[in-house]
Parts: sequence; C-alpha cells; structure tokens
Amino acid sequence: MTKINFLHDDNAAEGLPMRLVVTVILLSVIIGLTSKAASLFINDEKEKKLQGELDIINTHASQMYIQGGARNINNPDDLSESLENIHLKIPDNAAFVVFGGMPLSDGAPPETANQHTDNVFYYVLNDGRIKTRSSVARFCANGTGLNEPFVLYPGDYDLTMELVKNKNGTYVKIE
Repeated sequence: MTKINFLHDDNAAEGLPMRLVVTVILLSVIIGLTSKAASLFINDEKEKKLQGELDIINTHASQMYIQGGARNINNPDDLSESLENIHLKIPDNAAFVVFGGMPLSDGAPPETANQHTDNVFYYVLNDGRIKTRSSVARFCANGTGLNEPFVLYPGDYDLTMELVKNKNGTYVKIE
C-alpha cells in the first residue's frame, strides 16, 4: 500500500488558474445581468408612477368636464368658476408630457393645439418610447385663445385646472 502525500501533490494546482478565470467570468456575467434587471425594474416603476400621476390629472379633468360649469373667457362678467389644484411630480425618466396634442414626427412637443386632438395626452420617455392616451376632457394651456397644448418637463408642479369655454368649445385649462 502506497501512501499518497497530499501536501506534495501538484496535480490540482495546475487547473486552479483556469477555474479562477471561469469563476470570475461567470460572476461578471451574473452581476451584469442583475444590474441590467435592476435598472429595468427601476425604470418600469418610474413609468408606473408617471402613469399614476397622469391618471390623477385625467380623472380630475374628466370629472370637471362632465360636471360642466365652465367660465366663458369671452365674457368678463361671467363669474362662474370650476377650479381644482393638484400637486404633481414628473419623474426624471420622462423627457416631457403633453396634454392637448398629438406627438409630432420630429419628437418635439407641439406648439399649437388642434381641435381634433385636444383630448389626447401623451408622454415621451428618455429612451424614446411614446405612450399616448385619450380623455373625455379637452385640454389647453393658459395661452391666448386656448389653442396651445400644456407641456410638462421632469420636476414638481402645483397645477391649477380650470374649466373654461369659448366659441370652439369647453376646455380644461391647466396652468
């Protein structure tokens, strides 16, 4: 019977560098995939938060629009008012949000509204994805003649929504 001296056997040590290289490569791949998954999860959560914030505006604007009581902006004696204040936070993964317009082919926010698309709101994310939705309410910004869409960029806002009307119809003016 021969004794094997494990302290002087170098057979296992010859394969050690290759095992270390394979282990490091596998760990790098696992860490890379985990960080990518975490990044996608965070972006999805930010998009869900953005959708929730926009749903709040849409819900309040739709209720105002359906209930009526709009102030005629062409009649200075019309004192009827329907106002609502909302705090909103647009997350940093959004490039911008538009109420009262359709996306343009160049990717920039529209400068003028269209009567056929003033009930549309959408957002553009930093990765270029666009999500468009429609509403019961028609939207406009606090511009002249109610013919401008309302545009928001990432940040905190305290918005005032007012139900107004003119010769073109009834709008939820956001400022």
